[in-house]
Amino acid sequence: MKIEIFNSDENVNATYFYQNSLKDIKLDGKMNKNSFTFFFKPNDAIVEKFYLNKSANNFEGSWYNASGKQFPVQLKTIDFSNYRANLDGLYADDKLNFVKCKFLEFKKQKSTTYKSKEFDWYSEKHCDSDFFRLGNNFSEKNKTVINPILEKIHIENTLDQLNCASSFEYSEGRGIEGNSTITFLNQNLLGFQVSDFWDCGGAHPDFGSSGYLIDLNNGKNYEIDDILSFDKSVTTEKQSDFDHFMKYRNSYFAPKLLAVINSVEHFVKPKDESDPCDYTNVEYWNYPSWNFTEKGIEFTPIFARVDRSCEEPFLASFEKLKKYKNPKFPYNLE
Repeated sequence: MKIEIFNSDENVNATYFYQNSLKDIKLDGKMNKNSFTFFFKPNDAIVEKFYLNKSANNFEGSWYNASGKQFPVQLKTIDFSNYRANLDGLYADDKLNFVKCKFLEFKKQKSTTYKSKEFDWYSEKHCDSDFFRLGNNFSEKNKTVINPILEKIHIENTLDQLNCASSFEYSEGRGIEGNSTITFLNQNLLGFQVSDFWDCGGAHPDFGSSGYLIDLNNGKNYEIDDILSFDKSVTTEKQSDFDHFMKYRNSYFAPKLLAVINSVEHFVKPKDESDPCDYTNVEYWNYPSWNFTEKGIEFTPIFARVDRSCEEPFLASFEKLKKYKNPKFPYNLE
């Protein structure tokens, strides 16, 4: 259980999960000095509640359900030195993820082929989370380098699913629906896309996709600015300089990318001002999602949440992108 105390008032909340399910249960609560009350209250009906008293860093009390069943509760501070997981910062910030990682169980479900290469697909025991690893006819070097990276992505996708919960209903591990698609493969590079639709109890469900291009030789995951440079400044300036990055995206990346795509699509500004799908607006191309495919790179312009129905991918062929290849990218665009 994770208990969060807000200094501004007496409101507190908590998140807890059972070892056999790993799915978060979100609790609202109140505190009065060292006494805490937490409750799960979907549809304004209390389904379960905790009464806890704090002493030092530990808590003790009782759990009740709606029918009056009661269990004693003792909470002790976790020693996280016993939990190890290679997680990115976003996931490592929530230390409950380290506990969950210890209990994840992946099982091979099937094998598929792409360009005559074998991919093994795994599921996770506790939720709807499927992802792939390199299969038998990849070299041992490729598998040794790449499969830990793919496993880490699978772990983080699984944590997203297990953490997708609200105080309005119990999670069934299906709050995030997604799929992963292999989109590019040659002797040096693996491209794939992860697409998700999620509804985790907030006011607005949402969806999105992420493209990956991983070097099979060393495991490097190339970002779009590693692959393309629409101005030489992207290869010489520090990308950590956010002002520079925004200037590059606004002044070079977006207009030149739009010009490349528009040379094929021939976008026309909507005559109806109420039509939000204006693909001629360069601002929608500043930070597009992208996907590396066999025919080129697909770019999806990003609209405001209310206009997400406008989002669709547009292909920029390798032929049209070759002159914009980042000179530091070690492979040809083909």
